[in-house]
Amino acid sequence: MTAPARLPNFFLAGVPKAGTTSLYSYLRQHPSVFMSRIKEPTFFGAADLLAEPYRARVLDGLTRDRAALQAYLAGPQTLPTWRFVLEWDDYVRLFKNARDETAIGDASTGYFWLPSAAGAIRSRLPNARVAFVLRDPGERLFTLYLGTFWRDPTVAFRAWFKQTLDTPYLADALVGAGRYATHLARFFDAFPRDQLGVYLYEDYRADARAVVRNLFEFLDVDPGHPVDLTRRLNETAVPRFPRLHALRQRLFGRASPTRWLPERARRAIHRLYRRRRIDVVMDPADRQMAIDYYRDEIERTSDLIGRDLSAWLR
Repeated sequence: MTAPARLPNFFLAGVPKAGTTSLYSYLRQHPSVFMSRIKEPTFFGAADLLAEPYRARVLDGLTRDRAALQAYLAGPQTLPTWRFVLEWDDYVRLFKNARDETAIGDASTGYFWLPSAAGAIRSRLPNARVAFVLRDPGERLFTLYLGTFWRDPTVAFRAWFKQTLDTPYLADALVGAGRYATHLARFFDAFPRDQLGVYLYEDYRADARAVVRNLFEFLDVDPGHPVDLTRRLNETAVPRFPRLHALRQRLFGRASPTRWLPERARRAIHRLYRRRRIDVVMDPADRQMAIDYYRDEIERTSDLIGRDLSAWLR
């Protein structure tokens, strides 16, 4: 008889654009940690995702991807992928390959900002541990904005900010996710404090190894296990020459004009064409606007987690 699949006992629950994809990959390197190979299944946010303003889009995606999801769940699940998994029987199958690992994990950043998630996790898995990585909310928002440059590099930050707030299915996921105190309070109300781990992205950027070691300790696995930290995944890059990129889009659309070149040449051009997020500085007036928007949340978050976050207010 096949042993029943184990269930997750911890969650890497956000926030988006705060290094969670890299942390997910580092966690997978530990022999005592099992991570679902589908990142962002977001099962415990189903009540919100299947309600307005997300319902139509989510249902359309679930219908379109159902056959592929069932094939993936039935298979070895060796390759990573991103998909919503909103039915319990399907969700349980994500962990069918878990064996004797100490920590069984689900990495879904949506749990942080979806209002129903904290209660849903507590209801089914009351002993689970939940880890979060918080990032200066103004910088996080600007990073999300820069990610839109590949579609339209001509939109100014303030116009994007207003447009996002006016788009119901984007407002909470993008801008609203930066309301850290509001979202953390739901988890603080639902779980004992020792089951919650809160980390700062700025600490991770300064010393990733120390943060990973602390996360391993939080999960009761060997903190000294060696992990390759040389790759940071899903980092935002922007077109180095926005006007050239806008012209390229008008001429070629989504097609790549370099697709006929040898791979080495394509890679060299891509490196030249892209600029790292860290090299792009936010306009001071835009930053002040973001600080003013999040000020109360930042101050309350500082009190909640007992950390000095005054740098986020400068």
